[in-house]
Amino acid sequence: MKILMLGRIDLFERGGGDTVQIENTASELRNLGVEVDISTDLDFKPQGYDLVHVFQLDWIPEMYFYTKRAKKFGKPIVLSPIHHDIKEVKKFDDEYVFDFRRISKVLFSDQFARDTFKNVYRSLFDVRRLIPTLFSVFYGFKNMQKKMLEWSKIVLVQTDAEATDLQNTFGIKMDWVKVSNGVGKNYLNVKDVPNPLPMSDYIISVGRIEPRKNQLNIILAVKKLREESGKDLQLVFIGAMGKKKHYEYTGKFVEQIKDNKWVTHICKVPYSQMPAYYKYAKVCVSASWFETTGLTSMEALFCGTNVVASGERAKECLGSLASYCHPDNAESIKEAIKRQYFGERPAIDDKMKQEYTWENVAKKTLEVYQKVLAK
Repeated sequence: MKILMLGRIDLFERGGGDTVQIENTASELRNLGVEVDISTDLDFKPQGYDLVHVFQLDWIPEMYFYTKRAKKFGKPIVLSPIHHDIKEVKKFDDEYVFDFRRISKVLFSDQFARDTFKNVYRSLFDVRRLIPTLFSVFYGFKNMQKKMLEWSKIVLVQTDAEATDLQNTFGIKMDWVKVSNGVGKNYLNVKDVPNPLPMSDYIISVGRIEPRKNQLNIILAVKKLREESGKDLQLVFIGAMGKKKHYEYTGKFVEQIKDNKWVTHICKVPYSQMPAYYKYAKVCVSASWFETTGLTSMEALFCGTNVVASGERAKECLGSLASYCHPDNAESIKEAIKRQYFGERPAIDDKMKQEYTWENVAKKTLEVYQKVLAK
């Protein structure tokens, strides 16, 4: 079996959760004897592949052209939409915008129109996206996303809630299978890894420095908890800062780093080294305005780190193993961190350790490929 995986144009230049998902799924599929190639080229050659697996539905206009090209060549399509709750995205855009996003908020009330406007802005900095973006202006970005779902033989969602939202938002029925994200083998045994930082029992938050990830409210929440508890709590952020996007937000973030010596920012850590950073933290905070599930929360749990998360999709995966917060409320974030910081470290059972691994993700994905090709 030979599979072609397709990711956004800047998948390897600007990493993210989808990069982790694609690379780890591909690696484990290869261990199962599947030939897998990964492409980010709009002019990809689908000949010679049994099936095309497309990753991403939201915000990325080129994914429509990937899917359309695969269909043109008669290749069956599996789609991992990595789709976010449209209501949560709209709430974020309504209440917590910076930079040019303020313009889209004023000009458009429809979220898909806002997303199209943002893509026009982004394409000014990456001409590879210009043609797909201009097409979305005239054809309609929501129409493009709906077509992608209709052309896909099976849609792989991470939660039941994601499947429900896709069907309600786009008014379609689709064949779908739930395949939740996993963690790498290096997260399964972290007993003897050395501490990479000169401190322990810190609070950690992992993700790009951008408004959606809500670092400013996390800083405010920890500041409140420091004052309330009298403890010298340390906060560590790991994540890249964009040089062109989110300039207002990143400027405010840099100011907070300078003003609060108890806050540390590390721009980038290799994926293979992340378990050590989680292990020596007491709490991992993901107070994002919206997420699919929150991959960092699962990684932290496997390293014995307490977790604070936001959103119903995270709750579907993490259940009672985490405390939950409202991203728009620093007091809510503080209280969730407080419960976890002064609580016992989590103990995950063997069933969870077997379920949420990239090896298991690959096995489930291979079953889907086999089902599609059998038809």
